[in-house]
Amino acid sequence: MELLYETRFSFVGKSGWQSEASQNPELLFAADRMERRFELFEKITLACLADQSDKDFKLVLLTAMMMPDAYAKRLEEMCFDVLGKDRTIILARPPRMAGRVFREYVQNSYAPETLISQVVLDDDDAVSFDFTEICKDEAYRALASDHDNDPNWFLSFARGKSLKVEDGKLVSLSDKHSPLVNLGLTLASRADSIKHPFLTKHLAIAHHHQSLVINTQRPFYLRTVHDFNDSRTPHKTNWLSDEEIAEVARYFPFLRDHFKIDSPADS
Repeated sequence: MELLYETRFSFVGKSGWQSEASQNPELLFAADRMERRFELFEKITLACLADQSDKDFKLVLLTAMMMPDAYAKRLEEMCFDVLGKDRTIILARPPRMAGRVFREYVQNSYAPETLISQVVLDDDDAVSFDFTEICKDEAYRALASDHDNDPNWFLSFARGKSLKVEDGKLVSLSDKHSPLVNLGLTLASRADSIKHPFLTKHLAIAHHHQSLVINTQRPFYLRTVHDFNDSRTPHKTNWLSDEEIAEVARYFPFLRDHFKIDSPADS
């Protein structure tokens, strides 16, 4: 099975709730915003992918064709340095619906019968170090249970954490739980599927699609909350203690570089 993390980075187009910046190139490519986006992308998103226990995955990164050359080059070099050229696909496209761009890439790049898990990963969020491995296992299990005679399964990983960032620093964590969440939302299907997680309202998945909620007591994702968020999100203030943060770092090892964790919690 192929597994693709699909990420939008300063893309101009339609894909769910739209921030003001996503529709205004002058705001989208403002120097202060881009510096913060690169910082979060490198410290959080790329860091979590570098930590993956199963290295057999690809990052498909959708960017705006109108992105200034200096930023495009910086983005490419950053991804190649962390993941390598073989695991990085950068799609620079004019304004379109993001889900259609990703779907078109998959349909044009893989044989129709290829099994693929397509995972939503925003450019400032993270998944756990074992997400690739577990997602594949859950996808195989779901595809083997074809209750609706439908070769498509949506997988939602219900439990994660909210990560608060202030002035570029990771400052606190809180609990997050949502049975139908777009964080790590996955479509397990054949490559010729017309469905796509970016073309789906995640809160309505259970009503319209064959789906599976993985509802464990351990976290699978980090949702970052900061002053440059491109989407609205409520966040709680039940901040975790240092001991609890150390436990969370078992699943997100890169957190040890940002919080005062003397030693791995699982050592």
